[in-house]
Amino acid sequence: MKAKQIAMLALSGAVAVGLTGCGEREDGKPSFLERVKKDFLGGEEEQARQPMPPLQVSVMKLQQQTVPVYATWFGQLRGTEQADIKPEVSGKIVQKMYIDGSPCEKGEVLFYIDDVTYRAAVDMAAANLEAAKAAVLQAEVAEAQAGQDLARFTELVKTGSVSEKTFRDAEHAKKRAVAALAAAKAQVKQSAAALDNAQINLDRCCIRAPFDGYASASTVSVGDHVAPGAITLTRMSAIDPIRVDFVVTGKHVLDIVTQTNFRAGENMDSPFTEFDVILEDGSLYGAKGTVKTMDSEVNTSTGTVNFIGEIPNKELRLRSGASVQVRAKVSEVKDAFLVPRAAILSTMNHRFIYVVGKDNQPYGVDVILGREVELEMPSGDGTAVIPMQVVTARPLTGENGEVQDLPAILKKLGYDNPLDAPVIVEGGQMAQIYASANTAMKKAGVPAGFAEIAPNPAAYDYRKPMSTTPSVTAKSE
Repeated sequence: MKAKQIAMLALSGAVAVGLTGCGEREDGKPSFLERVKKDFLGGEEEQARQPMPPLQVSVMKLQQQTVPVYATWFGQLRGTEQADIKPEVSGKIVQKMYIDGSPCEKGEVLFYIDDVTYRAAVDMAAANLEAAKAAVLQAEVAEAQAGQDLARFTELVKTGSVSEKTFRDAEHAKKRAVAALAAAKAQVKQSAAALDNAQINLDRCCIRAPFDGYASASTVSVGDHVAPGAITLTRMSAIDPIRVDFVVTGKHVLDIVTQTNFRAGENMDSPFTEFDVILEDGSLYGAKGTVKTMDSEVNTSTGTVNFIGEIPNKELRLRSGASVQVRAKVSEVKDAFLVPRAAILSTMNHRFIYVVGKDNQPYGVDVILGREVELEMPSGDGTAVIPMQVVTARPLTGENGEVQDLPAILKKLGYDNPLDAPVIVEGGQMAQIYASANTAMKKAGVPAGFAEIAPNPAAYDYRKPMSTTPSVTAKSE
């Protein structure tokens, strides 16, 4: 029988029988592994015969570095300044001065309302003010005349030249003149206020932008009649920078505060000060946002804390009303061990990585998965951003009762420095089968085991997953 056929028989048999049956069968006939030993190696007298060819695999050294821990929340974009533009006077729209969606500077005219009646009101108020001022002049003359009469009668009543009644009449006339002058001056103020009010209404016929920003599409046309508060003419938003509102659960805020040693009153209004924005298409926005405010209490209805941030928006890619994801670094994992995500194998409820030992045999390590990150790693002839997985060894108890971590497990495989351990990335499933077959065959008395592992000397070449569904819009060459 050819060696390749024997190898396939060994592999299929190991999987089919669960790698059992290493001893003699009940009917006295040799077991599967004994037959493999006899047919493949020729018995004890031919132990030196060449085993299966080595299994070619791609490997990457175990990586170690500090990994940031991010949290993600849903957010909503809105203008840092945002206002509904509504008319404050009644009238007919006679002119629209801006282009829908265009930038507008503070004070720029957006709409004109017919102002004929308001100009007439201003003219009337101005005339009334002038009349009130003239009345003041008349009252001042009358008050001065009354004062002179009172002064003259005061001297004459002392000599008996005028009666006491005449003197008293002069005093009353003086008081009436003073009151009339005060009333005339009050009328001037009232007329001035009426003029100011008329002028304000006239000015309101010219609707202006309240701040620098962008005006949305108009909801009215020239010729429409509008009234105060009845309709929104347009909406203004200041979107550079643009504001993002997002909420974080109260428990999460507590965790963040604890993990980041957040202290109130230390020039830090939030447990994190910067964040990334992930757009609706999944892309990462180029600029970082800054947290501006964080509520001081948890909302009793939702159990969340409101955050407000701002994001630079020079290119105006972000628009008010859009939904985004907010991602912020909330902590970090010191000296984490990482492997390519493709190196993770699943068996039942456990996850494994396979390492090539110093004896060129594959060994499985039961691991617990941590954070997923993307790192720029050597790949092929250059570098590539590779999805990496933080792993820790599932705790094992050693011979002395100590709990062995990943470095201790790798040390048993011959790697004093865990970063020298080659982790199998491509070929892991076959390596898993080879490892089981090696273990079973060695237990059956085959010292050489089943086969060795031959790591590819070239760097692991990461290839981004491609969809297997043909595109209906792709053009054939």
